[in-house]
Amino acid sequence: MVRTIAFVGPLPPPAGGVALANMRFQRLLSENNNNLNIIQLNTSRGLKNADLYRRKGLANFFHFFKNIIDFIIFIFSNKIHICNLFVVPNISFLREAFFIIILKLSQKKIFIHLHSKTKDDYFLKGCRLKIFTTIVSMGDIVYVLSEKHHKPFFLKYISPKKIIVLENFIDLREFDNKIENKKPEMLYVGRLSEKKGFFDLVKAISVLHKQFPDLRINVLGEFENEDFKHRILGEIERQKIQCFKFYGTVLGVKKLRFFKESSIFLFPSHFENSPIVLKEAIASKLAIIASDIAENRQILDDFGCKIYFKVKDHNHLSKKIKNLLEDKIKLKDMMYQASKAKIFDYLDAKKALNLSFKKVLFDEN
Repeated sequence: MVRTIAFVGPLPPPAGGVALANMRFQRLLSENNNNLNIIQLNTSRGLKNADLYRRKGLANFFHFFKNIIDFIIFIFSNKIHICNLFVVPNISFLREAFFIIILKLSQKKIFIHLHSKTKDDYFLKGCRLKIFTTIVSMGDIVYVLSEKHHKPFFLKYISPKKIIVLENFIDLREFDNKIENKKPEMLYVGRLSEKKGFFDLVKAISVLHKQFPDLRINVLGEFENEDFKHRILGEIERQKIQCFKFYGTVLGVKKLRFFKESSIFLFPSHFENSPIVLKEAIASKLAIIASDIAENRQILDDFGCKIYFKVKDHNHLSKKIKNLLEDKIKLKDMMYQASKAKIFDYLDAKKALNLSFKKVLFDEN
Protein backbone atom coordinates (compact mmCIF):
# COMPACT_ATOMS: atom_id res chain seq x y z
CA MET A 1 0.00 0.00 0.00
CA VAL A 2 1.36 3.41 -1.02
CA ARG A 3 1.05 5.94 1.78
CA THR A 4 1.18 9.70 1.34
CA ILE A 5 3.49 11.62 3.67
CA ALA A 6 3.11 15.40 3.71
CA PHE A 7 5.75 17.90 4.80
CA VAL A 8 4.52 21.32 5.88
CA GLY A 9 7.21 23.88 6.59
CA PRO A 10 9.72 26.28 5.03
CA LEU A 11 12.05 25.42 2.16
CA PRO A 12 14.93 27.57 0.87
CA PRO A 13 15.19 30.42 0.18
CA PRO A 14 16.19 31.64 2.66
CA ALA A 15 18.50 28.78 3.65
CA GLY A 16 17.64 28.77 7.35
CA GLY A 17 18.11 25.88 9.75
CA VAL A 18 14.50 24.67 9.67
CA ALA A 19 14.30 24.89 5.88
CA LEU A 20 17.47 22.83 5.47
CA ALA A 21 16.25 20.30 8.06
CA ASN A 22 13.03 19.95 6.07
CA MET A 23 15.02 19.16 2.92
CA ARG A 24 17.26 16.63 4.70
CA PHE A 25 14.35 14.79 6.29
CA GLN A 26 12.49 14.49 2.98
CA ARG A 27 15.62 13.17 1.33
CA LEU A 28 16.14 10.61 4.09
CA LEU A 29 12.56 9.42 3.92
CA SER A 30 12.52 9.13 0.13
CA GLU A 31 15.53 6.80 -0.05
CA ASN A 32 14.59 3.14 -0.45
CA ASN A 33 10.91 3.81 0.32
CA ASN A 34 9.02 3.06 -2.88
CA ASN A 35 5.80 2.60 -0.94
CA LEU A 36 5.75 6.26 0.15
CA ASN A 37 4.41 9.23 -1.80
CA ILE A 38 6.02 12.43 -0.47
CA ILE A 39 4.28 15.77 -1.01
CA GLN A 40 5.09 19.17 0.43
CA LEU A 41 3.65 22.58 1.25
CA ASN A 42 6.27 25.33 1.40
CA THR A 43 5.42 27.98 4.02
CA SER A 44 8.43 30.21 3.27
CA ARG A 45 8.00 33.69 1.79
CA GLY A 46 10.88 32.86 -0.56
CA LEU A 47 12.96 35.91 0.31
CA LYS A 48 16.73 35.97 -0.21
CA ASN A 49 17.28 36.77 3.46
CA ALA A 50 15.11 36.80 6.57
CA ASP A 51 15.09 39.41 9.32
CA LEU A 52 13.92 37.45 12.35
CA TYR A 53 13.82 40.33 14.80
CA ARG A 54 12.25 43.27 12.99
CA ARG A 55 8.59 43.94 13.80
CA LYS A 56 6.21 42.16 11.46
CA GLY A 57 4.37 44.23 8.87
CA LEU A 58 1.46 43.87 6.48
CA ALA A 59 3.43 41.56 4.17
CA ASN A 60 3.87 39.07 7.03
CA PHE A 61 0.18 39.40 7.92
CA PHE A 62 -0.94 38.57 4.37
CA HIS A 63 1.59 35.73 4.12
CA PHE A 64 0.19 34.27 7.35
CA PHE A 65 -3.33 34.12 5.93
CA LYS A 66 -2.09 32.86 2.57
CA ASN A 67 -0.41 29.96 4.41
CA ILE A 68 -3.68 29.19 6.22
CA ILE A 69 -5.68 29.10 2.97
CA ASP A 70 -3.00 27.11 1.16
CA PHE A 71 -2.89 24.62 4.03
CA ILE A 72 -6.66 24.02 4.04
CA ILE A 73 -6.65 23.42 0.27
CA PHE A 74 -3.57 21.20 0.56
CA ILE A 75 -4.96 19.01 3.35
CA PHE A 76 -8.41 18.45 1.87
CA SER A 77 -7.25 17.93 -1.73
CA ASN A 78 -4.77 15.17 -0.84
CA LYS A 79 -5.28 11.81 0.87
CA ILE A 80 -2.63 12.19 3.57
CA HIS A 81 -1.65 9.48 6.05
CA ILE A 82 1.03 11.38 7.99
CA CYS A 83 1.74 15.10 8.11
CA ASN A 84 5.17 16.34 9.22
CA LEU A 85 5.05 19.82 10.73
CA PHE A 86 8.06 21.97 11.57
CA VAL A 87 7.31 23.98 14.72
CA VAL A 88 9.20 26.78 16.47
CA PRO A 89 7.95 28.54 19.64
CA ASN A 90 7.94 32.09 18.28
CA ILE A 91 4.94 34.07 17.08
CA SER A 92 4.70 31.90 13.94
CA PHE A 93 3.40 29.12 16.20
CA LEU A 94 -0.04 30.74 15.90
CA ARG A 95 -0.04 29.41 12.34
CA GLU A 96 1.27 25.96 13.28
CA ALA A 97 -1.27 25.71 16.13
CA PHE A 98 -4.04 26.15 13.56
CA PHE A 99 -2.43 23.49 11.36
CA ILE A 100 -2.23 21.01 14.26
CA ILE A 101 -5.85 21.53 15.30
CA ILE A 102 -7.11 21.09 11.71
CA LEU A 103 -5.05 17.91 11.31
CA LYS A 104 -6.32 16.53 14.60
CA LEU A 105 -9.95 17.23 13.67
CA SER A 106 -9.43 15.54 10.29
CA GLN A 107 -7.87 12.51 12.07
CA LYS A 108 -4.48 12.68 10.36
CA LYS A 109 -1.37 11.27 11.97
CA ILE A 110 0.90 14.14 13.01
CA PHE A 111 4.71 14.12 13.30
CA ILE A 112 5.94 17.36 14.88
CA HIS A 113 9.56 18.43 14.38
CA LEU A 114 10.15 20.71 17.37
CA HIS A 115 12.95 23.14 16.46
CA SER A 116 13.09 24.92 19.77
CA LYS A 117 15.32 26.43 22.37
CA THR A 118 14.39 25.86 26.02
CA LYS A 119 14.10 29.56 26.93
CA ASP A 120 14.00 33.08 25.51
CA ASP A 121 11.31 32.53 22.89
CA TYR A 122 7.77 33.90 22.92
CA PHE A 123 5.99 30.62 23.75
CA LEU A 124 8.57 29.32 26.25
CA LYS A 125 7.46 31.12 29.38
CA GLY A 126 4.52 31.14 31.79
CA CYS A 127 1.06 30.28 30.55
CA ARG A 128 2.20 30.55 26.93
CA LEU A 129 4.51 27.57 27.50
CA LYS A 130 1.55 25.57 28.80
CA ILE A 131 -0.53 26.48 25.73
CA PHE A 132 2.38 25.66 23.42
CA THR A 133 3.12 22.23 24.88
CA THR A 134 -0.58 21.32 25.16
CA ILE A 135 -1.08 21.90 21.44
CA VAL A 136 2.22 20.24 20.49
CA SER A 137 1.14 17.22 22.56
CA MET A 138 -1.66 16.67 20.06
CA GLY A 139 0.98 15.24 17.75
CA ASP A 140 1.42 11.48 17.56
CA ILE A 141 5.22 11.87 17.49
CA VAL A 142 7.20 14.85 18.77
CA TYR A 143 10.82 15.02 17.60
CA VAL A 144 13.19 16.97 19.85
CA LEU A 145 16.71 18.06 18.97
CA SER A 146 18.88 16.49 21.68
CA GLU A 147 18.95 13.78 24.35
CA LYS A 148 20.67 15.78 27.09
CA HIS A 149 19.34 19.30 26.55
CA HIS A 150 15.93 19.39 24.85
CA LYS A 151 14.42 16.05 25.86
CA PRO A 152 14.60 16.60 29.67
CA PHE A 153 12.98 20.01 29.28
CA PHE A 154 10.02 18.87 27.16
CA LEU A 155 9.47 15.67 29.17
CA LYS A 156 8.03 17.95 31.86
CA TYR A 157 5.15 18.81 29.53
CA ILE A 158 4.85 16.11 26.85
CA SER A 159 4.28 12.36 27.28
CA PRO A 160 7.53 10.35 27.03
CA LYS A 161 5.68 7.90 24.76
CA LYS A 162 5.50 10.60 22.10
CA ILE A 163 9.00 12.06 22.30
CA ILE A 164 11.76 10.79 20.00
CA VAL A 165 15.19 12.37 19.78
CA LEU A 166 15.96 13.28 16.18
CA GLU A 167 18.98 15.51 16.14
CA ASN A 168 19.86 17.63 13.17
CA PHE A 169 21.81 15.15 11.10
CA ILE A 170 24.29 15.01 8.23
CA ASP A 171 25.77 12.37 5.97
CA LEU A 172 29.35 12.08 7.20
CA ARG A 173 30.52 10.71 3.85
CA GLU A 174 29.78 14.01 2.12
CA PHE A 175 32.23 15.94 4.31
CA ASP A 176 35.16 13.52 4.39
CA ASN A 177 38.53 15.00 3.44
CA LYS A 178 42.27 14.77 4.09
CA ILE A 179 43.64 17.14 6.72
CA GLU A 180 46.93 17.54 4.85
CA ASN A 181 45.03 19.01 1.88
CA LYS A 182 43.43 21.85 3.87
CA LYS A 183 44.17 25.52 3.26
CA PRO A 184 45.09 28.01 6.04
CA GLU A 185 41.66 29.63 5.79
CA MET A 186 38.78 30.30 8.19
CA LEU A 187 35.10 29.74 7.53
CA TYR A 188 31.90 31.41 8.75
CA VAL A 189 28.55 29.90 7.69
CA GLY A 190 25.16 31.28 8.63
CA ARG A 191 22.97 34.37 8.72
CA LEU A 192 24.92 37.62 8.98
CA SER A 193 23.29 39.40 11.93
CA GLU A 194 24.17 40.88 15.29
CA LYS A 195 22.49 38.06 17.20
CA LYS A 196 24.53 35.53 15.22
CA GLY A 197 27.64 37.31 16.49
CA PHE A 198 28.88 38.55 13.14
CA PHE A 199 29.56 42.08 14.38
CA ASP A 200 31.54 40.55 17.28
CA LEU A 201 33.62 38.68 14.71
CA VAL A 202 34.34 41.82 12.69
CA LYS A 203 35.38 43.68 15.86
CA ALA A 204 37.63 40.77 16.86
CA ILE A 205 39.31 40.69 13.46
CA SER A 206 39.81 44.47 13.52
CA VAL A 207 42.34 43.87 16.31
CA LEU A 208 44.14 41.08 14.43
CA HIS A 209 44.18 41.73 10.72
CA LYS A 210 47.36 43.81 10.64
CA GLN A 211 49.23 41.17 12.65
CA PHE A 212 48.06 38.43 10.23
CA PRO A 213 48.05 40.09 6.78
CA ASP A 214 47.51 36.76 4.97
CA LEU A 215 44.42 35.89 7.02
CA ARG A 216 41.39 34.87 4.92
CA ILE A 217 37.84 34.36 6.22
CA ASN A 218 35.29 32.95 3.77
CA VAL A 219 31.75 34.01 4.66
CA LEU A 220 28.78 31.96 3.43
CA GLY A 221 25.41 33.52 4.18
CA GLU A 222 23.14 36.51 3.62
CA PHE A 223 22.95 39.75 5.56
CA GLU A 224 19.81 39.85 7.66
CA ASN A 225 18.85 43.31 6.41
CA GLU A 226 20.29 46.29 4.55
CA ASP A 227 20.92 48.29 7.73
CA PHE A 228 23.17 45.60 9.18
CA LYS A 229 24.90 45.15 5.82
CA HIS A 230 25.81 48.84 5.64
CA ARG A 231 26.95 48.78 9.26
CA ILE A 232 29.26 45.80 8.71
CA LEU A 233 30.69 46.95 5.40
CA GLY A 234 31.22 50.42 6.85
CA GLU A 235 33.14 48.99 9.82
CA ILE A 236 35.27 46.83 7.52
CA GLU A 237 36.08 49.85 5.36
CA ARG A 238 36.92 52.08 8.36
CA GLN A 239 39.23 49.43 9.81
CA LYS A 240 40.73 48.67 6.37
CA ILE A 241 40.08 44.95 6.86
CA GLN A 242 40.69 42.91 3.70
CA CYS A 243 40.47 39.32 4.92
CA PHE A 244 36.68 38.84 4.62
CA LYS A 245 35.43 37.26 1.39
CA PHE A 246 31.62 37.30 1.05
CA TYR A 247 29.90 34.66 -1.11
CA GLY A 248 26.22 34.93 -0.09
CA THR A 249 24.17 31.74 0.19
CA VAL A 250 26.18 28.73 -0.96
CA LEU A 251 24.72 25.21 -1.11
CA GLY A 252 25.55 21.79 -2.48
CA VAL A 253 28.98 20.82 -3.79
CA LYS A 254 30.38 24.34 -3.57
CA LYS A 255 29.47 24.58 0.13
CA LEU A 256 31.07 21.20 0.78
CA ARG A 257 34.25 22.40 -0.89
CA PHE A 258 34.53 25.34 1.50
CA PHE A 259 34.12 23.01 4.49
CA LYS A 260 36.64 20.48 3.22
CA GLU A 261 39.32 23.04 2.34
CA SER A 262 39.11 25.26 5.46
CA SER A 263 41.06 24.78 8.69
CA ILE A 264 39.19 26.84 11.31
CA PHE A 265 35.43 27.29 11.77
CA LEU A 266 34.18 30.47 13.48
CA PHE A 267 30.83 30.36 15.27
CA PRO A 268 30.20 33.46 17.44
CA SER A 269 26.40 33.15 17.75
CA HIS A 270 24.49 34.63 20.72
CA PHE A 271 21.70 32.01 20.46
CA GLU A 272 20.96 28.70 18.72
CA ASN A 273 18.57 25.75 18.82
CA SER A 274 20.81 22.84 17.84
CA PRO A 275 23.19 24.14 15.18
CA ILE A 276 23.78 21.55 12.49
CA VAL A 277 26.56 23.68 11.05
CA LEU A 278 28.71 22.65 14.03
CA LYS A 279 28.25 19.01 13.05
CA GLU A 280 29.21 19.88 9.50
CA ALA A 281 32.35 21.54 10.85
CA ILE A 282 33.23 18.49 12.98
CA ALA A 283 32.63 16.12 10.05
CA SER A 284 34.89 18.33 7.90
CA LYS A 285 37.71 17.97 10.48
CA LEU A 286 37.79 21.66 11.35
CA ALA A 287 39.14 23.29 14.50
CA ILE A 288 36.15 25.20 15.96
CA ILE A 289 36.10 28.50 17.84
CA ALA A 290 32.57 28.94 19.24
CA SER A 291 30.69 31.08 21.74
CA ASP A 292 30.09 29.38 25.09
CA ILE A 293 26.28 29.26 24.92
CA ALA A 294 24.57 26.09 26.18
CA GLU A 295 23.34 25.01 22.74
CA ASN A 296 26.90 25.01 21.36
CA ARG A 297 28.27 23.23 24.41
CA GLN A 298 25.73 20.39 24.23
CA ILE A 299 27.14 19.52 20.80
CA LEU A 300 30.83 20.29 21.35
CA ASP A 301 31.62 19.51 25.01
CA ASP A 302 32.55 15.88 24.38
CA PHE A 303 35.07 16.66 21.66
CA GLY A 304 38.61 18.02 21.63
CA CYS A 305 38.20 20.04 18.44
CA LYS A 306 36.72 23.17 20.04
CA ILE A 307 37.74 26.35 21.83
CA TYR A 308 35.11 28.47 23.58
CA PHE A 309 35.06 32.22 24.08
CA LYS A 310 32.71 34.34 26.20
CA VAL A 311 29.61 35.11 24.15
CA LYS A 312 29.40 38.78 23.00
CA ASP A 313 33.02 39.42 24.07
CA HIS A 314 34.92 40.32 20.91
CA ASN A 315 38.17 40.86 22.82
CA HIS A 316 38.04 37.30 24.18
CA LEU A 317 37.21 36.01 20.69
CA SER A 318 40.16 37.94 19.26
CA LYS A 319 42.48 36.39 21.82
CA LYS A 320 41.30 32.85 21.05
CA ILE A 321 41.73 33.34 17.30
CA LYS A 322 45.23 34.81 17.80
CA ASN A 323 46.33 31.96 20.06
CA LEU A 324 45.18 29.31 17.60
CA LEU A 325 46.75 31.02 14.59
CA GLU A 326 50.07 31.12 16.45
CA ASP A 327 49.93 27.51 17.65
CA LYS A 328 50.10 25.32 14.54
CA ILE A 329 50.59 22.15 16.60
CA LYS A 330 47.38 22.76 18.56
CA LEU A 331 45.51 23.59 15.37
CA LYS A 332 46.57 20.32 13.73
CA ASP A 333 45.71 18.35 16.88
CA MET A 334 42.21 19.89 17.00
CA MET A 335 41.62 18.84 13.40
CA TYR A 336 42.68 15.28 14.21
CA GLN A 337 40.40 15.31 17.29
CA ALA A 338 37.52 16.27 14.99
CA SER A 339 38.36 13.35 12.69
CA LYS A 340 37.82 10.93 15.62
CA ALA A 341 34.53 12.44 16.86
CA LYS A 342 31.33 10.38 16.74
CA ILE A 343 28.29 12.52 16.00
CA PHE A 344 24.61 11.91 15.25
CA ASP A 345 24.52 11.16 11.54
CA TYR A 346 22.42 9.81 8.69
CA LEU A 347 22.25 6.25 10.04
CA ASP A 348 21.20 7.44 13.52
CA ALA A 349 18.43 9.50 11.93
CA LYS A 350 17.23 6.45 10.01
CA LYS A 351 16.91 4.52 13.28
CA ALA A 352 14.84 7.34 14.81
CA LEU A 353 12.68 7.44 11.71
CA ASN A 354 12.06 3.69 11.78
CA LEU A 355 11.07 3.95 15.44
CA SER A 356 8.55 6.67 14.55
CA PHE A 357 6.90 4.51 11.90
CA LYS A 358 6.85 1.50 14.18
CA LYS A 359 5.09 3.53 16.87
CA VAL A 360 2.49 5.14 14.63
CA LEU A 361 2.06 3.94 11.08
CA PHE A 362 2.34 0.20 11.40
CA ASP A 363 0.37 0.07 14.66
CA GLU A 364 -2.70 0.67 12.50
CA ASN A 365 -2.45 -2.86 11.11
